[in-house]
Amino acid sequence: MDRYNSSEGGAIAFGRHTFDIDRYELRTAGGPPVPLGQRAGRLLQALVEAGGRVLSRDDLVRRAWPGREIDDGNLRVQIAALRRALADDDRTLIGTVAGRGYLFAGRAVRRPIRASLPGLPAAFVGRDALVDKVVARCAATRFVTLAGPAGIGKTALALAAAHRHGGVAWAGLDAAGSEEGMLAAVAEALGLAPRQYWRSPATLAAQLTRDGPPPSSPPVALLVLDNCEHLADACSRLAEALLVRCPWLGVLATSRQPLLASGETVLRVPALALPAPDDTDAASLAANSAVALFAARAAAAGAAFAPGAGGLALAAAICRRLDGLPLAIELAAAQVPRLGLHRVVDGLDDMLGLLRQDASASASATGTPRHRTLRAALDWSYVLLPAAAQGALRRLAALPSWFTLDDAGALLQPEQSPYDTIDSLAVLAAHSLIVVAHGRETRFRLLATTRAYALSLSNT
Repeated sequence: MDRYNSSEGGAIAFGRHTFDIDRYELRTAGGPPVPLGQRAGRLLQALVEAGGRVLSRDDLVRRAWPGREIDDGNLRVQIAALRRALADDDRTLIGTVAGRGYLFAGRAVRRPIRASLPGLPAAFVGRDALVDKVVARCAATRFVTLAGPAGIGKTALALAAAHRHGGVAWAGLDAAGSEEGMLAAVAEALGLAPRQYWRSPATLAAQLTRDGPPPSSPPVALLVLDNCEHLADACSRLAEALLVRCPWLGVLATSRQPLLASGETVLRVPALALPAPDDTDAASLAANSAVALFAARAAAAGAAFAPGAGGLALAAAICRRLDGLPLAIELAAAQVPRLGLHRVVDGLDDMLGLLRQDASASASATGTPRHRTLRAALDWSYVLLPAAAQGALRRLAALPSWFTLDDAGALLQPEQSPYDTIDSLAVLAAHSLIVVAHGRETRFRLLATTRAYALSLSNT
């Protein structure tokens, strides 16, 4: 194994175990951390760091009881305690060499302790029941994808579920531009020893299988892959490889489109609940999740926002115009200190211009650079579309709020055949760019923010 300097701290992994040197704690897949105590911990560290060399009784006593005279019975008690802690292995990790001493017979690697989860956004409201649903779904199935349009709150929801779940490794893939970059980010999140490159998802999964679960307290049981849409195929292959090779690990992904991987369960993230158009009761409006988010973000942006019934009604109207989309609501609320409520309402006629988030400090704590403006978030979705679906999106903005397959077909012909139209609508739905309502006749709708974006493309 790599030689480990005890002054550096960190963790040593072998088989299904990870030994946290700083805490003298042994972590084993599928079980809680086991405190070894200082003596046993020092003995284990010495044996592992010896790299297969035999350590004499005197060597071990000097390490565990420096400056003290200890009889052989104390040493044997501590060695026996270590063997019990490691007893679930299929072989003896601590061997005895008659007349010479003890040796460690496992293969160990050094690992850093994983970084903690990102913090939750300051204003995370109206999602408690949904967080419960995500946590329950992750407990019931090993691979869950949170899918939804730009700004719907997938990352914030995954973070809330991760904080509640415990034992989570978080891999943010926003900056990963390739499969190699994705694998590096995941390897770092899982605490795997650094490598120059990872050849494929299969090699990373195989390495994780050999090294065992990464260090954490409690043991890692869930890997979060955040922002997968631009690397959907690579993330799909990785998830499948991990599920096959690492039975102790589940996967929670966020993506604007399903990953279409074996074993995947897709949970579509809904918009925030909206008040009814005829709801004018101040208490009812204030308790609504979308209006509460607007109020919280407006206050965080610097507005003395304590509205009465009239102000709450305006906030509700803004939220309805924005279809309950959390990012759009946050960006609109950030303009209240500068424009006031009435001008924000008027500004929604130029939705993309209003929701451009000049002050990045008021953006969501989980926001990435492309979430600083609504246009940037939608640009990211648009560039991931095939050319035919891009063309369809631009033209569909001319249709009424709700439209049918026949409406879309009539608009898109002759450039697209009826079958091409079905394909384009399916792609747009998969990428969360149109809403699909199934009934006696299937209908489709563009969110207001998506419609504004598509119209802007048509006018350029």
